[in-house]
Amino acid sequence: MPRRQREATEAAIDLVEAALGDWCNEVREVPVEAKYKSKNLEAERRRRTKLNGKLLELRSLRWRCSQMSKESTLMDAISYIKELEQKKAELQMELAQIPDEDGGKQGSLSSTGMTTMTVPLEVVQLQGKVELSPIGVNKYHLGIIFKNKEGAFVKLLESLSKVGAEVTAVSSVAFSGFSETVLCIEVKDEERFSMAQLKQQLLSMV
Repeated sequence: MPRRQREATEAAIDLVEAALGDWCNEVREVPVEAKYKSKNLEAERRRRTKLNGKLLELRSLRWRCSQMSKESTLMDAISYIKELEQKKAELQMELAQIPDEDGGKQGSLSSTGMTTMTVPLEVVQLQGKVELSPIGVNKYHLGIIFKNKEGAFVKLLESLSKVGAEVTAVSSVAFSGFSETVLCIEVKDEERFSMAQLKQQLLSMV
């Protein structure tokens, strides 16, 4: 083959290969959206999914729903909460005006709008009451009413520990500055335990 013809053929082959290479690169090129995808896109999607789920839960309560838009749902919820707060305040005022058996008031409204209940007379009389009774082998039921003060419950546990008693269950209710605590205790060291001694310690504590 003549030299010129061979050179022309090689040049044509080079052009074809170059064109094919460019075309292959274009086909394999990653789309711009995927290449420059935001790192926070997935997080934003999760956030919106969670928000939409909360809105659906809010609508499912069926308290009020004027429209199905997000803005209307939130505004309806705010209005409903304000109505409930107003009803709560009205009920508290009605409760404060109801006379008790002694002819007085059950309570009065404080500056915060909360009802301050008076301490029942029977609770004051029961302050310092300690009840200790057996409920099984080495198991006892302890009921105690005492005035709320710092460290009172810790002292109660310390008194039980001194006589070798371990708390297995506890229930406590606080009201009007007093606490009523009920405990189930189990004696681990019978030689150290004395019902009379424990009751005396608790009475001195309350």
